[in-house]
Amino acid sequence: MALSEQPRIAVIVLNWNGFDDTAACLESLRRLDYHNFKTVLVDNGSANNEAARLSGLFPEVYLIANTENRGFAGGNNDGIGWALANGCDYIVNLNNDCLVEPDWLSNLISGVLTTGADFASSRIMRYPQTDRICSDGDGLLPDGAGFVLREMQTWDGSREPCRIISACGAASLYSADCVRRVSLACGQFFDELYFAYYEDIDLGFRLHAKNCRGVCVPDAVVYHKGQQSTGEHSFFIRFHSEKNRRLNVRLNFPLWLQPISPIYRIARNIYRGDIINFEKHIGKKTTVPNSDPDLNKAVRDWMKNNAAAIACDRSLRKAAGLISSRAYAAITWNPFKYPTPRADRK
Repeated sequence: MALSEQPRIAVIVLNWNGFDDTAACLESLRRLDYHNFKTVLVDNGSANNEAARLSGLFPEVYLIANTENRGFAGGNNDGIGWALANGCDYIVNLNNDCLVEPDWLSNLISGVLTTGADFASSRIMRYPQTDRICSDGDGLLPDGAGFVLREMQTWDGSREPCRIISACGAASLYSADCVRRVSLACGQFFDELYFAYYEDIDLGFRLHAKNCRGVCVPDAVVYHKGQQSTGEHSFFIRFHSEKNRRLNVRLNFPLWLQPISPIYRIARNIYRGDIINFEKHIGKKTTVPNSDPDLNKAVRDWMKNNAAAIACDRSLRKAAGLISSRAYAAITWNPFKYPTPRADRK
């Protein structure tokens, strides 16, 4: 495809105190065989003058230097705003702890154009376990949580794009038209109430409500390190994951579906905690996942303190047609499916 025929793409990379990972990511972008793109580096108030240092090493990038940490949602929204204002046809969100193959972007946009999709997820492989899938997209559950498609499986060699409901935010692409169709009234693409984690699951509900079509493109390969900014199983991850799971229910579920969420959650926790652990530790006391009293109190307090903002957010979504009574059709109704911790966010 000639340069003049290539769609204009913005690749947004978010940095927060991750200098080495971000530099490696930007270096891999230099080797792309796709040329009509602009890298937008959003620094979320990093220490040690990282924004200026990265800009000096990679003068080809457009730098947005925030004075505070605006989270995955806010930081990416800053980059998306720049992309829309500068006439980009497609917008890519790429985690700073990812490395890309030289043909990644060419294959990703080719898969979208061939299928007529509105958005896409890359085939994200683990790093350094590069033979294992990190994500082929996300699935949705009745309690508002998400789960990773084909996580830790080996790639079966399939090269045909497959349909998905939600793209993994670590390496996802959206058309500019799609961004405008599902953005909130305040202009946010990623809802900043989420801050970090599950914002791509929230987006999946909105995309579904607007009949946007998504695919995973197996030939578009990214390697993802994961958990570089927040630490594995940290309270930060657990708090925002649980808070945002509940937000998904409040903001996206039709009212008739919301009472099902706690029932499903209890059933799944019983299965995961009481049955599996009982089989492994007969006679020992078992614990139910997400039963941490400090975590639950912190989430309840946050939801209470932000009740007005949540109610306003849902009202605006309803007015814009972003809450669909068909949400149940996008959900995986499997009581034994359990999502792994979301480790692909800032």
